Amino acid sequence: MRAIVIGATGAVGSSLVRELLASPRVEYVVTLTRRPVDFGPQPKLASRVIDLADLERETTDAALGCDTAFCTMGVGQPRKLPKDEVRRVDVEYAAAFARGARAGGVRHISLLSSVGANLKANSFYLRLKGEAEAGVVAAGVARTSLFRPSLLVTKEIRYGLQDRLTQALFPPLSHLLPARFHPITVEDLGRAMRINAERDAPDGVEILHYPQFAALLASG
Repeated sequence: MRAIVIGATGAVGSSLVRELLASPRVEYVVTLTRRPVDFGPQPKLASRVIDLADLERETTDAALGCDTAFCTMGVGQPRKLPKDEVRRVDVEYAAAFARGARAGGVRHISLLSSVGANLKANSFYLRLKGEAEAGVVAAGVARTSLFRPSLLVTKEIRYGLQDRLTQALFPPLSHLLPARFHPITVEDLGRAMRINAERDAPDGVEILHYPQFAALLASG
């Protein structure tokens, strides 16, 4: 398998890239980044610095020869940026990446979305994620996997006090909620995304929540 990844420097993206590089089924990995990133000596890794203003064309060029694509990019703290900037990153860039991947010959794409993503949601964030999913699906990649995690558990606190409180208080209470709201570590989510890409599955659009993540992890 040959993979292309955008968002490789984020918490989920970096975990995913490590999974792909360690997998014997992956021949090579192309990462698209806005600035040079040192992933260390990795013979299977090709890191390309791109211009996001020309993302679709850049992706088409980089995706040639790739079988699967992963979009894990997104704004970490959307409330701290103007809404048009958040939409540009989470929606427009995701769609451009998907279109470029399809033009480059990719047959499978995975998008990191969010539980509750819905075009008609009252929440701006969840509505935005619904728009991102719609844009990726519209690109027409043969198989499209929409990953909808709830809380992402990280080893380091990324976003200050609010993140610290959420990571401390939510997991102990999550067993009271439907399974789709259960938290997952970024390492496990990256592993689930890799396993899902490696398995044989029919074309079409699939939506994955925590129960599907757990099943993938158990199978791998």
